[in-house]
Amino acid sequence: MSTQRFFSLHAACATVSSLRAPLIAVAVASLLAACGGSTVSAPPSASNPGSGGDSGTNTPGTTTTTSKGTSGLATVAAQTTSDLGNTIASQTIPGLSPQVTQGVGSAVSSTSGTLNSLADALSNGLGQTGTTSNPVGTTVGGLGSVVSSTSGVVQGLSTAVNGLGSGTLAPLSPVTTPLAGTLSTAATALNAGGATLGNALNSAPVQQITQPLSTAITPIVTSAGLITQTVGTQTGLGAPLGGVLAQVGGTLNTAGSKVGSTTSNPLGADVGALVSSLGNTVTNAGDLVNPNGPNGANPIPGLITSLLGSTNVVVAGGPPANSNPLSPLQGSLASLGLGSNPLGSLTTLLGGSPLGSLTSTLNGTPLGSLTSLLGGTSCGSNPLTTLTGTLSGLTNIGSGSGGQALAPVTTLVGQLTTTLTTVTSSVGGLSTTTGSSSSTGGSGSATGGVSTLLGSLLPLSHK
Repeated sequence: MSTQRFFSLHAACATVSSLRAPLIAVAVASLLAACGGSTVSAPPSASNPGSGGDSGTNTPGTTTTTSKGTSGLATVAAQTTSDLGNTIASQTIPGLSPQVTQGVGSAVSSTSGTLNSLADALSNGLGQTGTTSNPVGTTVGGLGSVVSSTSGVVQGLSTAVNGLGSGTLAPLSPVTTPLAGTLSTAATALNAGGATLGNALNSAPVQQITQPLSTAITPIVTSAGLITQTVGTQTGLGAPLGGVLAQVGGTLNTAGSKVGSTTSNPLGADVGALVSSLGNTVTNAGDLVNPNGPNGANPIPGLITSLLGSTNVVVAGGPPANSNPLSPLQGSLASLGLGSNPLGSLTTLLGGSPLGSLTSTLNGTPLGSLTSLLGGTSCGSNPLTTLTGTLSGLTNIGSGSGGQALAPVTTLVGQLTTTLTTVTSSVGGLSTTTGSSSSTGGSGSATGGVSTLLGSLLPLSHK
């Protein structure tokens, strides 16, 4: 009997142990349900901004962005053509097949795809210079999508032409039907050709060409933006100028919002969005000199993105991660084997102080030789008194009744006299440092030789 109880107890313990994991799972599920959540969500990030949907912000003085990209002139124009095409497609013209207006509307709406593809190619590439490794390659590779997107325009025209050969215009079908077929074939070829072109432009051989170009322009573009911001900061003009442009951009942004809100017509709203996008671009232009604005992180590429817009990238706000304007150039030069401090290597190459020899020459008394030559007691503190006096006499002659004819000459001589007086005063001051033995070495000093030479050159009446 005791043996049966032992085995029964052992079996019960084994059963409880086998149910331990399921019971723990049930307990955890119950706890989560009690807390009110059935799923665990990841925190929002830059690429996942939460549950905001596709609604955008339109605050004056900031870049209009959505959860998918940036609203720029090209993307807004794309939305405008899309709405315009839909409006055309909904119209009917008496005597014509609905295919005509539908085809024309489709062609107009399809241009929006071309505009968006072009904006993405430029904004995702050149507009991200300094952020992506090969901006030139990204832009070049995006051209395939631009070509493919034009197929919708051609296909819409094919539909419209085909509609012209139906209904009351059925007699035209022998012409319109083959033409519509040709356009449809061309649309298919454009779509396939764009895809092939995109694959070719994104291939390794093409990337090997575009990558060096990107490596060359990235530090130049980045440094240029940092330099303009540094100039704006150091001169104190960056913040005021950026503020003025922000006010102008905010005014345009507000005006665009009011225009869009006063009409229920999609085209009217698109016009308002176009004005607002222009205001955003004006605001972002101020960040070329102000690093703390909504486009301060990388102002030149960001201005491209702000101007054109994008369906999937945004403008990065400031300040920039690196405040040293020469840092991108240093990194580029260092990759050429000039060391970790390439600009320092350049300084060393120039000898530290390239003007050192000239500085040494001019140290002390640069006119010492001339001072020693003209020194002497016979001339006192102004060894060129004879020369300046003679030139002054010439000036007085020119100022008489007949001085009009010599006015240009006397003016020039007067200027020369003033200049020589200044020079000789300086030389006289320097000459006082010479020894007394040099000044008393004889009355026939170097000044006397100069005076004699000038006297022989001047007219006899003025000696």
